[in-house]
Amino acid sequence: MAIAAERRADAVVLSVTDACGGIPDEDLPRVFDTGWRGSRARTPPSGAGLGLAIVRGIVEAHSGHADVHNVPGGCRFELTLPAPA
Repeated sequence: MAIAAERRADAVVLSVTDACGGIPDEDLPRVFDTGWRGSRARTPPSGAGLGLAIVRGIVEAHSGHADVHNVPGGCRFELTLPAPA
């Protein structure tokens, strides 16, 4: 797992990249949905599918954006937040 931060002129981007094989393309649009768990979920069945929905809610409450996309060998979650004035 790799964690990185990048400061842009108008935003700060925090990213977490894993090497767990990626997320099926058809699942990518839903990973931040409340209660949704992919068919190949990586947590035990007791997971409620709330973690990423909570992350998205917090980021959007701060006028930011949460995104995920596949990269070679895994996936990258990116949180973009407005840069402080």
